[in-house]
Amino acid sequence: MRLPGGQTLGYCTNVHAYSTLAQLLEQLGQEPVALRARLVAAGRLAPEDTLGLGLWLPADVARAAVADPAPLRARLAALGLSCFTVNAFPLADFHGPRVKDRVFEPGWTEPARLTATLDAARVLAALLPEGGSASLSTHSGAWRGWGPPRTDERAIATGLLAAADGLAALHESTGRSIRLAIEPEPCSSLETAAEVVAFFTRWLLPAGAAAREHLGVCFDACHQAVEFEHLPTSLAGLLRAGVPVAKVQLSSALALRDPAAHAALLLPWAEDRWFHQVVARTRDGALRRLPDLPDALSPQAGSAVRDALEWRVHFHVPLFAGRLDEHGWLSSTQEDLLSLLASPELATVTQLEIETYSFGMIPAARRAALGVPTLLDALEREMLWVLDALPPRARS
Repeated sequence: MRLPGGQTLGYCTNVHAYSTLAQLLEQLGQEPVALRARLVAAGRLAPEDTLGLGLWLPADVARAAVADPAPLRARLAALGLSCFTVNAFPLADFHGPRVKDRVFEPGWTEPARLTATLDAARVLAALLPEGGSASLSTHSGAWRGWGPPRTDERAIATGLLAAADGLAALHESTGRSIRLAIEPEPCSSLETAAEVVAFFTRWLLPAGAAAREHLGVCFDACHQAVEFEHLPTSLAGLLRAGVPVAKVQLSSALALRDPAAHAALLLPWAEDRWFHQVVARTRDGALRRLPDLPDALSPQAGSAVRDALEWRVHFHVPLFAGRLDEHGWLSSTQEDLLSLLASPELATVTQLEIETYSFGMIPAARRAALGVPTLLDALEREMLWVLDALPPRARS
């Protein structure tokens, strides 16, 4: 949906499980349509306006849609939906029983990542109006635990620059401009805003016009909050360094105070599908990183981790949920997100995407306590929460 301040707001469809184009077309007629109807009924979306979606396009879906984009384009139009960004980060089964580091497969050193990404870009170009522009998000290159050669910076940059050249050619042939948005994440080849600036400054920005015009960043609020970054400062640092921020993903992480006493509160959250990276802020102010929540909960984690002041956990939780236990020891990084929403830096980013893909893996008792028994209920509350939290300049 287009906000009065000029930004576009929507949610990412990677919260839904589908693996074929036919399943995606069917899915569009479910929660997205129902959410649009609820927003219209609440007076938050004009009846003639579309609901914006960030379409998740796994490799098989992108391949089918690029061969014939007409059914997807017609389906979106008929349902009052529009695609303003694409997520091409997970390219395989994102909702399988065990994903973990497979979400990064293939890495940016591998040709299959380039092929699937450009397929997704061609689909997005076919959905955009004449002369339109949009973003397409991808991961930062590799899972850091893979080690070299797959984590080699030069090789990753070579893959990304090849994507920039492909997007420049696409712009030339279609008139649609797409920027590949690289998404830093804890324990991946790029984690912090400072690492992103260094990578862009060394490898990408000096590489020529295609890189400068078609590469940028997807700033995920959850990921950077897990790194204990002050979100407005991190975003400002990227912009000041000349790194284009193509979109911001609005998301919140888990935060646990005094883990030595309360780590057991996280046991129900240690699920087997996705990695839930943990960054512990120790009592001397240092940050300790662990690749997954079970690693932090293990006795082998070490005393510095167990006795830390706070843990931040990469688990996307509903934006409206500030507290996640009865006593407030387990909370979210909602306050960090609110500071980002209020910042003048955010007003310079045109695309805002709600991304709480892990709703189905939140412990059932906690979903019930939050009063969102269904995904549709959660999507509605998140959208309304963001609309209410945005400063007046963005809402009117």
